[in-house]
Amino acid sequence: MQRVTNQMINNTMIYNLNKHQQEMDKMQDMLATGKNVQFPRDNPVAATNQMLYKTALVEIEQYIKNIDESKSKLSEVDSALQSVIRIFQRLRVLAVQGAHGIYTSFERKEAAATEINQMLEELVNIANIKGATGKPIFGGYQTGTENIPDPFVPIYQTLTAGNQGNAMIGVQYRGNIGKILREVANSEYLDVNVPGNWAFWATNQVLSANKDVSQYRALATQSFKIDGVSIQVAAGDTIDMVIDKINNAGLSVKASIGARNNLVLETTVPHAIWLEDESSGTFLRDAGMINPDFPNPPNNIDPTVSVSGMSIFDMVIQLRDDLVRGDQELVGGRDLGLIDMALDNVLRHIAAVGAKENRIEELAKRSEYAKSNILDILAKSEGIDFPETIMNFRWLESVHNYALAVGARSIKPTLMDFLR
Repeated sequence: MQRVTNQMINNTMIYNLNKHQQEMDKMQDMLATGKNVQFPRDNPVAATNQMLYKTALVEIEQYIKNIDESKSKLSEVDSALQSVIRIFQRLRVLAVQGAHGIYTSFERKEAAATEINQMLEELVNIANIKGATGKPIFGGYQTGTENIPDPFVPIYQTLTAGNQGNAMIGVQYRGNIGKILREVANSEYLDVNVPGNWAFWATNQVLSANKDVSQYRALATQSFKIDGVSIQVAAGDTIDMVIDKINNAGLSVKASIGARNNLVLETTVPHAIWLEDESSGTFLRDAGMINPDFPNPPNNIDPTVSVSGMSIFDMVIQLRDDLVRGDQELVGGRDLGLIDMALDNVLRHIAAVGAKENRIEELAKRSEYAKSNILDILAKSEGIDFPETIMNFRWLESVHNYALAVGARSIKPTLMDFLR
């Protein structure tokens, strides 16, 4: 039989009291923080799960922020394009009136020219409008927020016809085709802008080079871009092989060989084609498509290239000039048809923006539900049951007090107790 000494009794009591105190301290921390895991060592599995839940929550909250920003940007684009539609509806009225001979007198021609010039100015203002971040919404992808140039630059000239004075005769696009992407779900991206060379174009564009490429053969592996899509050319590729690669690249551009054995590029959806040779590539220059002296876009098309196709600015300028000349046939035929084409193109972009807005709304609902679900799981994982924890704390407190009382009786008095 093991001998039990007073020291052993004292040590056991002190050990139990310390253990109770530690458990009470732990419960006090739980009650103070509302969390059942204070340190990973308390429950490694629960701590790991909580870290995963919190990481997922941070990601979802960022997706929600991206969704809100996407809503704002798409709303800005939609509002601007709706303004363009309203201007074109008025232009259509003017074209119909002009086709019926309303603007035959000099005064009426002058009034029509003045109104259309004002509309042109407003169209340029809309095209150069800046969003909440201070960046042009139709300028493509822009870095920074200061000293960003306007993407559309009007060209003026003094016009005596219709007593117009200094009037707009053209508009150049100097933005880019970069897409503004936002991650709205895990590995799910949405572009929230419409580059100006798409949004403000009225008809399909055709680029017809003035160079015979029938004997073309690539001397080295290279690449070039059409509308931002890279086309790879292998050493030894003929012009027919390159054309096949362009036509199979999923672009809104089709390539062909023209009557003079020249390269022809034509859009299938109205926009201005964006061309660039990549790094050391020279195919587009060799084919006579881009200017070797100014190879970088925009406005890098070789001056020998025959270019057809109109921006909405070109179309409005043409309508103005035809009205001032009093050419009712052109106004009622060609110009009215171009207005309808431009309207269709803008409406197509509005429909695409609307579809994205609908998708964003669904993503927002899904993200909010996921956030609520994770918060609920996290609360159950790391939160405590306050009534149960308080009850356990009271029980432990009672046990501790009983232990103190029992210990006071079980520890035998010593000589020192009497000396006190």
